[in-house]
Amino acid sequence: MKTNASPKQLILGLILAAKGRQVKAAHMVLACSLFGVSENSARVAMARLVAEGQLKSAGRGIYTLGKQAVFTGQDIQSWNDRLTATCDWNGHFYAAFTSHLGRSNRKHLQVREKALLLMGFRELEQGLFVRPANLSMGIDGVHNRLLAQGVEKELITFELVPKNPAQAKTLQKLWDLKKLERHYQSHTKKLNDWMQGYGRMKLEKAARDAYLVGSQAIYEVRRDPLLPAEWIDAAARQQFFESVLRFDDTGTRVWRELQLRILKDEEVI
Repeated sequence: MKTNASPKQLILGLILAAKGRQVKAAHMVLACSLFGVSENSARVAMARLVAEGQLKSAGRGIYTLGKQAVFTGQDIQSWNDRLTATCDWNGHFYAAFTSHLGRSNRKHLQVREKALLLMGFRELEQGLFVRPANLSMGIDGVHNRLLAQGVEKELITFELVPKNPAQAKTLQKLWDLKKLERHYQSHTKKLNDWMQGYGRMKLEKAARDAYLVGSQAIYEVRRDPLLPAEWIDAAARQQFFESVLRFDDTGTRVWRELQLRILKDEEVI
């Protein structure tokens, strides 16, 4: 299993995977070596990330998340909260109106569209995004979370009530439900198959796989639209989420074993 990630992306991913804990430079060097990155390249990448505010020094040879990565770190640390993030659906939708924010500033547009996607919104008309109103945080929580992810403070959010079942059905078609269910099933199988077979792998390969597969799985959970149970196979979604939790625990144990064997210490990446 290969990765096209740069040394900076690898190190930032490892820091984020530490879930708020401090990480030794030696751990990051070890992790990068599993992907063919030299110690010198890893240390140069660390220095650049510090300069960018993505990392900060927490002592000699110890790092933690920098100011520029705090929100992303908090979001990743709380990814498992998504298992309980939904509530009963009343048939309404949350709407986000962005046309007045413009599209000329490419950076702002990318931040805005990424934030809306991660919150499960889909574009109904240009500048009008919707999602089912089944999140326990409510419309105020949705609005505040979008702002926290960098969306402009002029964003307009409101609750939209379909006039009739036909209109609600039209909105539902914004999501590919069958594809989403196939995704749950295939990813659950992939994770479970790996957990059943990793014990026969060399430790270095198991650690490398755990990072790659685990990072992708957590990303998939974070971007799941959390659609109403009335629309999809909610049991399949729950099985997928629970498989990711087990995989995360397994991957942590694999990395701990690797560190104990090679670095002879008890710190966990």
